Amino acid sequence: MHWPKGIKAKGEIRDQYSHISDIAPTIMETAGITVPEEYHGVKQQPMDGVSIAYSFDNPEAPNKKQRQYYEMFGNRAIWVDGWKAVSLHADRMPWDVNVTLPFDQDKWELYHVAEDFSESTDLAEKYPEKLEELKKIFDEEAWKYNVYPLHDDMIQRLAKQQDRLFGDQKEFVYFSPGAIRIAEKASAPVKNRSHTIETTIDLKGDEEGVIAVVGGMTGGFTMFIKEGHLFYDYNYLDGVHYILKSEPLPKGKTDLKFNFIKTKPFAGIGELYVNGKKVDEAEMPKMHISTYSLAETFDIGRDTGTQVSKFYNDPYIFNGELDRVVIRLTD
Repeated sequence: MHWPKGIKAKGEIRDQYSHISDIAPTIMETAGITVPEEYHGVKQQPMDGVSIAYSFDNPEAPNKKQRQYYEMFGNRAIWVDGWKAVSLHADRMPWDVNVTLPFDQDKWELYHVAEDFSESTDLAEKYPEKLEELKKIFDEEAWKYNVYPLHDDMIQRLAKQQDRLFGDQKEFVYFSPGAIRIAEKASAPVKNRSHTIETTIDLKGDEEGVIAVVGGMTGGFTMFIKEGHLFYDYNYLDGVHYILKSEPLPKGKTDLKFNFIKTKPFAGIGELYVNGKKVDEAEMPKMHISTYSLAETFDIGRDTGTQVSKFYNDPYIFNGELDRVVIRLTD
């Protein structure tokens, strides 16, 4: 943390317990801003964290934070005064997305992190009363900060995120230039859905570049023209690609379309069409269940970030007359 006018200490470490929820209250306090209870007639939620400004020039100051809860995908933890209770839901590793278990059957562990920073020694059996105390406090914090209800089915939870944004919308129109660097979660929700990607271009014969793309080298899809052919490349993982390629494209006004037919959860058949004629087809047995990438975006007319396909180098800007791309959900 760097604030020459406000922090006298230089290059020191603080041991007081803090969490990311403490950052905003710290900024508000150091800026001299009071969080309003109401703003423009709207009641404001209280800050979850505690300012850590008290520790800036007092390395021995006692902790002001009394407790901190954690929850992600059903995994739970609670820190209270140097003790931490932890539960890995269903004993599930991050890649075990299909494992479910009633939450009351989860095993809890107990660590005295004030003396065991790396959480190497589980004290649950030695101090069962302390564990129950912390579990009760987690429950209090969970109700207070809207953690409940907990969700067990990770696949369904992830798959429904985009549905919350778009409801029953079926058609998405993107114009070029302009539709670039759109967050993946704000782009058309095509994952696990039958859909089409379509555009009409007056081809001169020398067009190359990306038509529509989302994701990057770790995963995503791209539709592009190269060396007179239309391509669709689905990057399931870097090294696992489903690639469709057309015959040489005609000149003049040409309709270009990719069609995906869902055959089972997160799997299906991809089809490539030119002027209504199917020119290629590919099985797609495994597809992404949630996010292609943590940082890549959806783009029309170029591929920003890392490239989805190894057939081109980004940004591979489309050099023809691309007006719009229409994505339709067809299920």
